Amino acid sequence: MPTFIYPPSIPWNWMFQRPQQLLGQISSSGQTVLYEDLGNFPQPKIKSLSSSLHLCQGISALKVPHSRPRILWLTVPSHINSISNYNPDLVIYDAVDEPKDEFASWAPYYPAIIQNADLIFCSSQSIYDYFHPRHPQVHLVPNGVDYVHFASGPNKRPRDLPLGKPIIGYSGAIAPWVNWDLLKKVIEENPEFNFIFIGAFFQLHKFPLKNKNVYYLGLKSYHELPDYFHYFDVGLIPFLQTEMTKGCNPIKLYEYYAAGIQVLATPLPELLSVPKINLESNPHLFSLRLRHLLEESDSGKPQRMAYAQANDWAERTGRMLQQIYRMTYRNKESV
Repeated sequence: MPTFIYPPSIPWNWMFQRPQQLLGQISSSGQTVLYEDLGNFPQPKIKSLSSSLHLCQGISALKVPHSRPRILWLTVPSHINSISNYNPDLVIYDAVDEPKDEFASWAPYYPAIIQNADLIFCSSQSIYDYFHPRHPQVHLVPNGVDYVHFASGPNKRPRDLPLGKPIIGYSGAIAPWVNWDLLKKVIEENPEFNFIFIGAFFQLHKFPLKNKNVYYLGLKSYHELPDYFHYFDVGLIPFLQTEMTKGCNPIKLYEYYAAGIQVLATPLPELLSVPKINLESNPHLFSLRLRHLLEESDSGKPQRMAYAQANDWAERTGRMLQQIYRMTYRNKESV
């Protein structure tokens, strides 16, 4: 049975993203996953989350007895230069962002990725379009959702959610690629709504909005998120339209949809074909659309939830494992 190793990239308990979701699903299918957790661990240890999913906290995965083939799973481009440290049988690069703007420092590592990765997965069409002509094993696998986690009803209303007004919510990184100028205008035009922001800071040191109807609630655990989402009247994806966000396939879209929430977003390329989504880039039109969503009856909830269910992480993982097994078998036969 293969062993998957993920070098230290994202703390397991930070914002629960694509790597944690996919590797968690892979472990649920019976493969051993050794996740080298990122953080300061005074007492190095192996924290087992299940019989097949182990967090290596302050200790190398190579010190944990495991079976081969050894599969190295990379999402940080610079880790391509550390392949020799792991002596893997298969190298996977999971490409999740464009190497532009905030991630421009990634670009110099792409030639080495193309040369040394055995298999490349891409989370968006534009990323796939870059790698496909340059590498023989490239596959488009968009982001997804743990449908059951978000579709289940809330346990109770979170205490830090404000009362008395409709809730317009955003969950995700508090980052430069959010269109804060658009949000400032929209929020000022809509004092009758409360705007809620949940997430961790990324390349920002303070929350950029100070309006009376704005509430920054900090980072919430993955376990808590559905309790908040089920009180959102509208979920926001208000990203700038840049070279970096051109390749953004927002996980929050699938999570909002699984919770049944109406979504208002800026017209990112990856959102243009999503059913029942609302897209605007002009602040005034964005504001008008927001009010319209709250005034009209919502008939699209079943379609949104069905779309989310069809894009569950289990489906994504199954597709990836099919390619991984094929490549692993091919490599074994060639030895």
